[in-house]
Amino acid sequence: MARDPQKVLQHQQRERALELGRGNDPGAVRELTVLLKSPFADVRRLAASAMGKLAPLRPASQMVVAALRTPALSDPHPQVRQYALKAIAKYPEVAAYFLDEFRDVARNGSLLGYVRTAAAEVVAAIENFLRERDAAKTNRCRRCSRVVSDEEFIRSMDRFARPYCTHCFDELLLEGANFEATVEGAKEKMATDGTAVQSAGEKRIADWLSARKIAYVYDERFRVARDTLIRPDFYLPEFDLYIEYWGMDTPEYNANRQKKLWLYQRAGKKLVSISFQDLPNLEAVLSLKLSRYIRL
Repeated sequence: MARDPQKVLQHQQRERALELGRGNDPGAVRELTVLLKSPFADVRRLAASAMGKLAPLRPASQMVVAALRTPALSDPHPQVRQYALKAIAKYPEVAAYFLDEFRDVARNGSLLGYVRTAAAEVVAAIENFLRERDAAKTNRCRRCSRVVSDEEFIRSMDRFARPYCTHCFDELLLEGANFEATVEGAKEKMATDGTAVQSAGEKRIADWLSARKIAYVYDERFRVARDTLIRPDFYLPEFDLYIEYWGMDTPEYNANRQKKLWLYQRAGKKLVSISFQDLPNLEAVLSLKLSRYIRL
């Protein structure tokens, strides 16, 4: 019996949307934009969800919000609207241009409750972003206290999530370049999948993830909130989950560790912490801790 071509197409699009959502490629936005126009509601829902998962990778946010806006405001399927709104909430800097539209959705009593709730989450995210932006604009350079221009503000907030004057911005870039060179030079271990890592513990974590086909991003910078940049050891984009391997025990290292833990907590992010003390049973400890968030 011949298979229904529509069901075949639906299956193919669904699987592709899932694949893009599990990946770590911000360039997937263009293909997801096409899938958002699929005739199948479950495909549109999965495409919207995938766009939300890409937010920590800092894709082209204007393109994302432009693609999500129509399904968020008018898709005939309520779950598609819900997931599109939830994704938009992760891009408040662009969604702010359409704040009144999302307020209207949140107040629309004819819509299902979970759609109005998702719209209210967008409104809250935008309003929080606007408050932080206005508060930051009143600040001076965080390093030398000089009043920053609008151009300096925009550039430094985008790069460092803090306002800096041009002089201090350039100094921070140079310091960052020196730090990057030090970090890259320390990546002397090679994981099975070819990822260069800094320690034997990180290699074992990378190999464990690869063996289970769990996609990860190693040692990249992510914006977990408008004013918070974090550089985790591992980020699992499919699960929006972070893994940190704490490989030392010195006063300075522990102070940085506590600051980083506080940033994760403040941003409300899922974090799995692994210590060098777990090395004798690292894989078992990792499996146990990840099983709280992932069905292994």
